[in-house]
Amino acid sequence: MKIVILGCGRLGERVAKKMEKDKANSVIVMDKNANALNKLGKDFSGQVIQADGTDMQAYTEVMKEKTDLFIAITSSDNTNIMAAEIAKQKFKAETAIARVDDPIRAKAFEELGILTFCPTTLGEKKIAKIVEDSRKKETEAPDEE
Repeated sequence: MKIVILGCGRLGERVAKKMEKDKANSVIVMDKNANALNKLGKDFSGQVIQADGTDMQAYTEVMKEKTDLFIAITSSDNTNIMAAEIAKQKFKAETAIARVDDPIRAKAFEELGILTFCPTTLGEKKIAKIVEDSRKKETEAPDEE
């Protein structure tokens, strides 16, 4: 599976390394910051490309062959949305995913067919689950007398 990841911050680095473990995957990581790409280390067998997420020439080079999965996980919602849209529409990526921190925008872009994930919403759900589980434990715990 050919996987292109735009953004090599903490999340991008972790996703790239996780995807690379499956030797059936061909992983390409793009980031404008050379230091971010260097965090992948010498053992990373995927391809790294220093390029801006808005550089059409970089997309043309990286996505000239079929891309199965494009993941945009920079710190910029606008860059991620634009990149996922370009990957899906212009370069016909099978699947495009964009990290979108704003829950309202994430929902709007989902309705346009761009898969999104929202760290804000994921965090909110995780915290709510922890609180709910904590309450269940309190009600299930036997009273000590």
